[in-house]
Amino acid sequence: MNLAAIVLAAGQGTRMRSARAKVLHELGGEPIIARAVRTITSLGAGPVIVVVGHRAREVEAALSARYGRDQLVFALQEPQRGTGDAARAALAALPADFNGNVLIAYGDMPLVSEKTLDRFLAAHRESGAKLSFISIKLADPKAYGRVVRDEKGGVSRIVEHRDASESDRAIDEINTGFYLVDAAFLRVALDELQPNNAQNEYYLTDLVAIARAHGLGIAAWIANDRAEFAGINSRMELAEMEATIRESTCRKLMEAGVTLIDPASAFISEEAEIAPDCTIGPNVQILGRTKIASGVTIEGTAWLKNVTIGRGTLLKLGVRAEDAEIGDECEIGPFANLRAGTYLEGRNRIGNFVETKKAHIGRGTKASHLSYLGDATIGADTNVGCGVITVNYDGYEKHHTEIGDRCMVGCDTQLIAPVKVGSDVYVASGTTIMREVADGTLVMSHHPQREKPGWMATWRERHGDSPDGNGKRERE
Repeated sequence: MNLAAIVLAAGQGTRMRSARAKVLHELGGEPIIARAVRTITSLGAGPVIVVVGHRAREVEAALSARYGRDQLVFALQEPQRGTGDAARAALAALPADFNGNVLIAYGDMPLVSEKTLDRFLAAHRESGAKLSFISIKLADPKAYGRVVRDEKGGVSRIVEHRDASESDRAIDEINTGFYLVDAAFLRVALDELQPNNAQNEYYLTDLVAIARAHGLGIAAWIANDRAEFAGINSRMELAEMEATIRESTCRKLMEAGVTLIDPASAFISEEAEIAPDCTIGPNVQILGRTKIASGVTIEGTAWLKNVTIGRGTLLKLGVRAEDAEIGDECEIGPFANLRAGTYLEGRNRIGNFVETKKAHIGRGTKASHLSYLGDATIGADTNVGCGVITVNYDGYEKHHTEIGDRCMVGCDTQLIAPVKVGSDVYVASGTTIMREVADGTLVMSHHPQREKPGWMATWRERHGDSPDGNGKRERE
């Protein structure tokens, strides 16, 4: 059966107290709406129409970067006059000849699972109803819309809390806002909507009364897991949901054989893949589609995003890496920064205060401390000394550095790109390399050492200081 989807994401979210659109606040390392859209696209729905309003271009850009503009259609709701008005805006983007069901969902309810929506779809199809919606039962329904049933138990209407009577407010069954609607009926019903309510808005909940007036079948599918339908309206709710997701993710990883030294301080993306027999220390963020092979140890205080890590690698304290690939049996850190485009073939040592960017580093090569390796290709079994810099930027363009196999690059060397250093080259410390170096060469650029005997005494005398340090020298 054909299925389209409408995702409502036009609201400002005033309780967030933010200039940013509510659905763009991050949850589990990604925008709130990205989670909701991912679940809906997994159902095979098409088209998926996202209704935008507040900060529309920013919401479009965030989703397009993740899904591409060919997967999603955007509809603008301006001004925002309720959920029914939002669905009207989406209807204009639905092909006129579409014949099937339309799923209506919310961009700020990110915990609803694919499994739950699959069951809802199955129940809707089995019922033969033209309109179905998901309801849940709450001991304290608070300000949610109530599901009003007739004497036979059939759904007669949904009433918003603001418009509900005292008897209506005593009802414990509430509407979640998720609907499945026959497309032909949706077109008719949205045309009949009227803003006859306290907010002077067009409510989607009125679809139920319209369907009943047309004598059409209505089904309320009661979901078992109430927690899935929690929405996010404030910073507090965002933090609470973050904690819920984090706890669930950590529990699943530990059950699968991953050691988390301090689960309470581990922020791990649900998209991350971590193999058994890994050990994750405290204060670690593992974001995006990071993949970690077995036997990896992360000591702690690390930030990783979209990183692939090979078997048996050790990440010491304070490692940061993004869009990088780290091979097997590497030793990284402490305090190393692997920027986008870094690729380590394996058995590499990238030590403290080393930064890499777009660097392909061969197997067994080491850069132990205080170096910058950017836009570079380095061969196997090369040693990069302390303070080595690939000088890759001329103020307008980035240039490439190439270093061969089995080289010894001495401390405080600058390689002025574009430049190529062959294999088996020994670079003396303090060298500036500006042109190609052939294989097997010793290269140096030392200046003669100059000395002035007795100069220090004159310097001290000039400043009223004595050799024993008890003079007038100003001390900080």
